[in-house]
Amino acid sequence: MKVYRLFAAAVGAILLTGCKSSDRVHDKNYVRALALSGHEGKIAVFDFYDEESKPYASAGEDFDALREKAELELGKTLFTGHTELIVLGDCDFTASLEFLLNEWKVSPSCLVVYSDEKEWYNIEEGKTDVLADSVRNAVKQGKSPECDIVTVLSGLLSEEGFAEVPFADSDGIDGTYIIAS
Repeated sequence: MKVYRLFAAAVGAILLTGCKSSDRVHDKNYVRALALSGHEGKIAVFDFYDEESKPYASAGEDFDALREKAELELGKTLFTGHTELIVLGDCDFTASLEFLLNEWKVSPSCLVVYSDEKEWYNIEEGKTDVLADSVRNAVKQGKSPECDIVTVLSGLLSEEGFAEVPFADSDGIDGTYIIAS
């Protein structure tokens, strides 16, 4: 009788233990890079690690609206924990980076560059791997300042209230740009 109860308990535990489908790797879009612009309304272009996924543009009133729209249209949850590059256009730099770091949980090592919205070519064409590598090489060679999100935010939140970041155009990195809080 004890064996029967133990067996029934074990079977019950196995049957009641399940996996949620949202935890599966293939149910998520892993964001490699994000281009962001806008003050009142936000505009974003997402590029993904999955080479089969094309870059996706989204617009919304705020960050949450951007994400919700993208997830609904793409049919997958966006995962930003491994994002390696943020391309900023005309936006509130400090508030945007704080939100991305604290709410969307982008990696603290995520690189930040500035680019005119007309020059989002690298993101829209899915060439973020080349752009991220260019930024890393420019930093190594001393041609660009350290530009991880934590360093940039530290500059923006400092007494001086500014940070120097690489400037990106359709050819890659083209000098530096001062962003201010």
